[in-house]
Amino acid sequence: MAQQEEIQLWQTVEPVEFTPRIDDAMEAQSLLISTRQGPGYAIAGGQLGHAIFSRATHVLMDFSQQACALRYQVDGNWEQLPPLDRETGDAMLYTLKQLCQLNPADRRSAQTGKLGLKVAKEKYGLTLQSQGVQTGERVLARIEAEKVPFEKLPDLGMRDKMVATLKDKLNEGGNIVLVTAPKGDGLTTTWITAMNAADRFIRDFQSLERQDLPEPEIINVNPNFFGGDTELTQFELAKKILLKEPDVLMFPELPDNETFELALEHVGKHQKQIYIRCVADSAIEGLAQVISQYPSLAKEIVKHMGAILSQRLVRRLCDNCKLGYEPTPQMLKQLGIPAGRVGLLYQPFIPPPPEQQVDENGRPAPITPCHICGGRGYFGRIAVFDLLTPGDQLKAALLKTRDINQLTQVARSEGQRGIQAEAILAVVRGLTSLDELKRVFAKK
Repeated sequence: MAQQEEIQLWQTVEPVEFTPRIDDAMEAQSLLISTRQGPGYAIAGGQLGHAIFSRATHVLMDFSQQACALRYQVDGNWEQLPPLDRETGDAMLYTLKQLCQLNPADRRSAQTGKLGLKVAKEKYGLTLQSQGVQTGERVLARIEAEKVPFEKLPDLGMRDKMVATLKDKLNEGGNIVLVTAPKGDGLTTTWITAMNAADRFIRDFQSLERQDLPEPEIINVNPNFFGGDTELTQFELAKKILLKEPDVLMFPELPDNETFELALEHVGKHQKQIYIRCVADSAIEGLAQVISQYPSLAKEIVKHMGAILSQRLVRRLCDNCKLGYEPTPQMLKQLGIPAGRVGLLYQPFIPPPPEQQVDENGRPAPITPCHICGGRGYFGRIAVFDLLTPGDQLKAALLKTRDINQLTQVARSEGQRGIQAEAILAVVRGLTSLDELKRVFAKK
């Protein structure tokens, strides 16, 4: 009897449906029909279906002469998968490049394309990046859900007291609110969720966006575009918008100097607001970065800066399988928690290696992985937030120094808790583990 072929991961789930990013419906349908004829169509659909089923946000494919190595990024962690043979991997990539309207025959140049995916009723966007490397070709597929999975700040892990403080700052006239996060740490999601916490129903919100980088839709926020074929510069667009006297000007990226100066005048004269988003490793660094970029506007920026929201993403413990343990007095002291205040902390349950899964007689006794998290010990991620509200001392210091350590000390003297204290609170609340904090905050 012929040996039965091993079932591949891409054959174990329902494949995704593809939606080419082509405006002409007939052209898109034609592309789908032609790619369906190829051997890689079912492989590509199944592999991406498996990635989404596994909650992967990124799929990394490394092509060598012999095989296609596969890795998924799940909850910010990379996981190794069984490799595909080279023929299977090549067929899959050929189809994906076709659907992304790239050149499948080019295995050396840097190429980037986009594609729509659908699983049941859920829609996703796929960004495919390929680049020839010394060993062959490296391909990164980024998967993003069209629907933001979080509606409110507590869904992201923010404490109710901090939510109330941030809402006050978001709705307070005459100030600037800055939203920051390290690169790749969910800045866009936090920006959208924070905007959802602002009062957008009785105030006029106007967002200034590059035409080639439109933002996800936010209810009651009016997008306005510059660049591209609009024939408008950011400054010209800002002047046009300010004629309407909006309550809030939103900048998804740092504006140019001329535009920011104009916006600051609007804030000062009419008690309006500016919301800005930028990449930074901490609230203090984001604040210092903004002031450094606009030296001629530093005094006005400092005067009107109301709040800086920063975050770091950590994995959330799986509620189904997390394990409680009693912390030692020494551990509580190191964490700054008074003795007797916390009875239990939690850690993930990670099954031991298969060879150690035995009964009392040494016979194999496989442990069934948690059906919720798949044996990872974590399920999804939450944000640990730092909400900095600069006082008079910090505002004065910002005009004298950009030294992060000095500014941090001044902020602490004004009672700012800092993100590390919030991270420990997340552990105390049973949301994440100490090991996870060490992993995240050890990153450089």
